[in-house]
Amino acid sequence: MKNTIKKILLVVLALTLVILPLASCAKDKPDSELEMKIYLLNGTTALGASKLICDAKNDALDMNYKIETFASADAITGAIVSGECAIAALPTNAAANLYKKSEGKIQLLAINTLGVLYLLSNGVEVTDFNSLKGKTIYLPGAGSNPEFITAALINANGLEGEVKLDTTTYNSPDALSAAVTAGLVSLAVLPEPKVTVVTSGNADVKVAMDFTDEWEKLYGENTMAQGCLVVNSEFAKEHPVEVSKFLDDYKASVEFISEATDDSINAIVDAGILPKAPIAKKALPNCNICFIEGKDMKDAISVFYEKLHQSNNKSIAAIPDDGFYYER
Repeated sequence: MKNTIKKILLVVLALTLVILPLASCAKDKPDSELEMKIYLLNGTTALGASKLICDAKNDALDMNYKIETFASADAITGAIVSGECAIAALPTNAAANLYKKSEGKIQLLAINTLGVLYLLSNGVEVTDFNSLKGKTIYLPGAGSNPEFITAALINANGLEGEVKLDTTTYNSPDALSAAVTAGLVSLAVLPEPKVTVVTSGNADVKVAMDFTDEWEKLYGENTMAQGCLVVNSEFAKEHPVEVSKFLDDYKASVEFISEATDDSINAIVDAGILPKAPIAKKALPNCNICFIEGKDMKDAISVFYEKLHQSNNKSIAAIPDDGFYYER
């Protein structure tokens, strides 16, 4: 009798040792049927996802990603908070403000774009920030990263109140780009790839300053973070394996696009992010796409948020707490 019980126990133990690893594997395997809606912004913020977009269109992925691109962040913010989409790309200041406004319904997944702002000059000699004293710089609308970053840099260089920032004459990157190309504006701040489009269209327009370089001189490498990925907090809680899989796929896409091969350039055009291969090829090295997550993400963006908030608390209403940062 004792031998029989012992044999039964051994069989149960053996089955348990087999079943537990299988259960663990099943738990760690993402659900490839789960629909994950991913909303991205047209332009640089979506650039790193170009391969992912193409693969999704061609059914070349083992995940059910539904990727859409939008012209403005306003079209995305409500969707990510409500859970209409699982993951979205946003400007970093918009992400911080949305976290506070929604009382934690979104989290930061990764930084996907560092600095992409450049000061363009047409007929004005710019050697440093002091040469901007008394000048007017045109910006593509009010209340966005270009305005806040430009103001923060001007203030940090001791020129607060000495440089006029015009945010109302041209209320979008497209409107300002057209004005600079037409020679109507002498000094303007624009992001890539608009910079490449403008300088290709008007040979008199020059890049006078790389704002990423100027920012990093003051605050350190990788501390100017303009674009990011966010996730709906409830979705992240319920589907950590799928979120982790997405991050791996997105990272692979960024690495592929960053190689700047002909295939990479073609993917950018095929994804509809940039219209022509020559523009994509010229703009890509200046777009600073990246993939930074976890502690490195928190360390880098905390500096950015702190400096923007110090310069103008309208840019970042409040520095996010630790709950804002997603870690897998």
